[in-house]
Amino acid sequence: MLKRLLFVVGTFYLSLLFIPMAYAQLKINVIGVNASETESKEIDVRYDLPHELEPDDVLNTGGMKMSYDVDKATYYVSTETLFEPKETKKFQILVNDVWRINPEEIEEIRTQLARNLEMVKNHESFPAAREAVEFMTGQLDFILAQQDKYSENIERRIEEYRAYRETMHEILNNTYSIDFLKFESRALQEIKDARGTVKFIIEVKNPHDNVREIVHKHFLPEEIREENIIDKKDFEVRFDEESEKAYLTKEETFQPNETKKYEVIIKDIWQFPVIKIDDLLDRTLIAMEELQGTIYKESADRLYEVVEGIAQKIKESSAAQEGLSVSDHIGEFRLNEKRFAEAKKNFERIEEMIAIVRAKKLQELEQKKVKNVLQRLKALRGLSALAEALFKKSISITVTWRIIMGAIIFVAFFTTIHFIIWSKRSGKMGEEMAAPAGEGIKTVPKPGQEEAEGTPETA
Repeated sequence: MLKRLLFVVGTFYLSLLFIPMAYAQLKINVIGVNASETESKEIDVRYDLPHELEPDDVLNTGGMKMSYDVDKATYYVSTETLFEPKETKKFQILVNDVWRINPEEIEEIRTQLARNLEMVKNHESFPAAREAVEFMTGQLDFILAQQDKYSENIERRIEEYRAYRETMHEILNNTYSIDFLKFESRALQEIKDARGTVKFIIEVKNPHDNVREIVHKHFLPEEIREENIIDKKDFEVRFDEESEKAYLTKEETFQPNETKKYEVIIKDIWQFPVIKIDDLLDRTLIAMEELQGTIYKESADRLYEVVEGIAQKIKESSAAQEGLSVSDHIGEFRLNEKRFAEAKKNFERIEEMIAIVRAKKLQELEQKKVKNVLQRLKALRGLSALAEALFKKSISITVTWRIIMGAIIFVAFFTTIHFIIWSKRSGKMGEEMAAPAGEGIKTVPKPGQEEAEGTPETA
């Protein structure tokens, strides 16, 4: 029989089956059809699973086998089955709804951000940190609202999840970083306060001599998401998984040979905040100073020079933005982002050196403690050797400790007796040296002076 790969379509819909205290589940319907009206066929049915799914997320493969595609870096399900003429078969795959954002997770992030803000309330960056937290919580509100908006449309909800996946990842990283609020929040504030806009001109033409319904689709720069669009001209904003870009689309009627032009207004988010590299440069300088006097001094100095050079390039680039075209403006921003990432890696290398130095110091401290303990043990071994020499035999650990305790008790007893005797003698000497009342203070005669010279004057 003829074998061939059958093209199948997966459709998502929300399952009525839920698990308490866990994510909801989704069913993927894989439909296979034999187009032949007369011939039965053995057909290989295959469906590539969404790349977010891991093996543990696939609860039921619908009778198909799950395998991994090395080239696509995704899992897929497949089966070889016999189709009768014109037969349609449906395979249901049950998976975890990994595209659902749990409101409890959002609330946990909010709580952690509030705690972090409390920890930096006495830091000089607190005002910027507070605005940064407000900005991030606003982003979380928007993402959650988009999920709610498409709660009944699984395909669109998955699109929104993918569109804001990187944003969520960035927020999570910043949520558990105190350094972000201390040193990077001012840069986020600059991005938030950006007032510039960019115009994108879209031109669509109907090349035909008759009326046509045209669905047109226009990709946006990869950094743009729906909240960055100020005026979208009745376009719908969607997200393409393959290119990982948002795009504008709409369907409308065009007259014969008609051309339509649209002017879409977008926030200018391509202005690199110079304060971001300044803060990194300051942190690198502080970190480098900690390595002075260590074996890493020269390496740290070189890395600092690299960061300083990159900072200078970014500042020069940011100062020369005036008059650039939109494409060149975006290109310079992306170049500065790459430069900053390189500078940050060098800063992290310095931090790794600091971690090594600190670990070595801690190790040396522990070694000193161990050395002191060994010295004490050596003293005990010396006592044991002395006893062996005196008594011609070794003594047990118990006897050793008894000797030690006996010595301590003897020293304590001897010290106590000595202290009592010393106290009594001190009191008696004080009484003998005390002058009788009214006699005043006598002048001690000079050496060789005779007593007959008279009574010394009283003071």
